[in-house]
Amino acid sequence: ILSSESSPKHIAEFINKFSKVIIKPFDAMEGHGIYKIDVDKIDNIESEAAKLASQKVMIEEILVQHPDMVFGNTSVNTIRVHTILDKEGKGHVLSCVLRAGVGDTVVDNYCSGGVIYPVDVQRGIVTGKGKSHIGGEHIVHPSTDIVMLGYRIPNWDILIKETIRAAERLPKLRLVGWDVAITTNGIALIEGNHNPDYELYEFIGDGKSYPMIKQYM
Repeated sequence: ILSSESSPKHIAEFINKFSKVIIKPFDAMEGHGIYKIDVDKIDNIESEAAKLASQKVMIEEILVQHPDMVFGNTSVNTIRVHTILDKEGKGHVLSCVLRAGVGDTVVDNYCSGGVIYPVDVQRGIVTGKGKSHIGGEHIVHPSTDIVMLGYRIPNWDILIKETIRAAERLPKLRLVGWDVAITTNGIALIEGNHNPDYELYEFIGDGKSYPMIKQYM
C-alpha cells in the first residue's frame, strides 16, 4: 500500500496482517532508505502507523522467495532483466544479471553491498565471477561456501516469458530493467526501471551490448 493514499487506521490494519513488512521510500534509489519492520516487536502499532502515514513510502508484505535463491543472506535476491522492444513492438531479453545480497542487508543492490553475477540468458546459469563494491571478483559468494559459477536459477523459462510479456505491455518504453524475484512456483515482478543501471548491462557479461541493441533499433 502507499502511505499517501492510506489513513493511519488503514496502515495499522495492513501491517497487523504480517509478522514483518518492508518500507520503501518514494524519493530514493539503488536500495537506499529501504528497511524492514518486525511487526511483532512494535509496542504501539497505531503510533507506528501514524508515523508511516506522515512519510512518502510504500509498505509491502515480505516476499517469500525460492529456497534455492537464498545465498547465506537475509534479502530477497533478484534477477535484473534488461528487455528491449524492436520496431514491431516485439520484446527481447538483452541480458540478465543475478543480484545477491551479502549478510544481513535488507536489499540486494550492488550499490548497497550486494554482488552481481552474469547469467546466460538462454539457460539461466551464472557464467562468470561476481563483482561488488567490497572489491575483487567472487566465485564463492562472500561469507558463505556457495560456489556461484555454474549456479542454475529456478523457473528460468517463466522468467523469460513473463518479462517479455510485461515489456510488450509498455510500448512507449522500449528499454526496461526489470527486478525479478524467483518464487517457489514462478516469479514476482518487483519493479521495472525506466533508467536501469546501464553499467550492469555494459560491463557485466561478454561486453557485446552495443551490437545486440543495434539490431533492434
